[in-house]
Amino acid sequence: MLIRQVLGPGLFLTFFTIYGIYAWQIPLLPFEKYEVVDSSTLPKLYAGLGLLFSFLGVVTQIIKYSEGTGSQKPLGLKFVNIKQIGLVVLLMVIYSFLLEPLGFIVATLLFLLTGFWVMGERRSRVLLLSSVPVVVVFWLLMTQLLDIYLATGTFWS
Repeated sequence: MLIRQVLGPGLFLTFFTIYGIYAWQIPLLPFEKYEVVDSSTLPKLYAGLGLLFSFLGVVTQIIKYSEGTGSQKPLGLKFVNIKQIGLVVLLMVIYSFLLEPLGFIVATLLFLLTGFWVMGERRSRVLLLSSVPVVVVFWLLMTQLLDIYLATGTFWS
């Protein structure tokens, strides 16, 4: 089916179209009126490049499909997949509520461990090795290198 192959680039094409509409509506400050590069330049560049590449993605998939080289698999959405997606979205909502009381490290670690478990990973070594280093390295990068505040948790104080 062509729909499966075009779905991803089509969604990106839609996203970058909406993003481009908003990027062209960024108000300029009075002193930016005659500047070559202003506050809306980078969003417009992102929107243009995103539109170009997603359009090329759609065209490429259509050409592949018309030549008969594309795979003919159905979309493959099953109830189990929809249930996993719903649970991950629910985990994200719970994560947003737990971030302030538990702090970034504990809340993110719990989110990643539970998310990987929901997605089907049951090996404890893989769960720990794929979660703990990511959280620790990300926390170190944000707090020590970039000096960005991450919630430390009100539960612990």
